Amino acid sequence: MIEILPNWHPILVHFTIALFAIATGLFFLGSIFSQKPWSETFLKTAHINLWIGAAITVLTLLAGWDAYNTVMHDTPSHVAMTNHRNWA
Repeated sequence: MIEILPNWHPILVHFTIALFAIATGLFFLGSIFSQKPWSETFLKTAHINLWIGAAITVLTLLAGWDAYNTVMHDTPSHVAMTNHRNWA
């Protein structure tokens, strides 16, 4: 796998957030313009984004767990990473 400093978790987090945000916006547009013929396209695209976002969320969790266990951290960093892990 390609090495990214320090790991893949930050990249995957942003993909997850973006896909869920786009899905939410498309669901909103699809429901507002429900009388238009292209609202069905919005809703189908929203479902696709939602499912891809869910799949990437699983990868994000795995990458985060890997990062927590492999990245070197001192005591203040350990506290911050443990809080992040527990709230995530």
